[in-house]
Amino acid sequence: MGMNEIEDAMNRLLEFWKNQEIISAANSLDDILHFEFSKNVRLPDDFRSFYLMNNGMLNLYPNYFDNEGFLFYPLEEVTTLEEEFDADKTIVDQNCLIFAEFMHKSWWYGVRISKNEEEYEIGIIPEVSKFKVITKKLEEFIHMYMIDSSILYNY
Repeated sequence: MGMNEIEDAMNRLLEFWKNQEIISAANSLDDILHFEFSKNVRLPDDFRSFYLMNNGMLNLYPNYFDNEGFLFYPLEEVTTLEEEFDADKTIVDQNCLIFAEFMHKSWWYGVRISKNEEEYEIGIIPEVSKFKVITKKLEEFIHMYMIDSSILYNY
């Protein structure tokens, strides 16, 4: 994916959030590198761009959500499946990070990163052992979110 596409999607997202009075701020590259080191993962480039341009829904985290019930986590709150579900490492996907939730953890949205670290899948996680792929592009996930696509609710 080209960086211009993710930057365009991010600009639309930030305007969408501004209209709901959702506050976000940028992260530094050092913030991202620290996160990656702490989670032993390398974010795909478009997720890096996402977090360089914004830090989730800062004024809503951890107890509130947007008009439709979504909460995008600040980078420092992005978590692994193991951490979120306090699960045994043998039953969770080791390369999956949870970056958003719906209606106070009714279900989650995660990114499952491939071994080559540039390919990934974004999916719905209704429980620790289920990951339903909905897209392979962050830009597409952002678009689905902004149009309130029914795909985001079908797990």
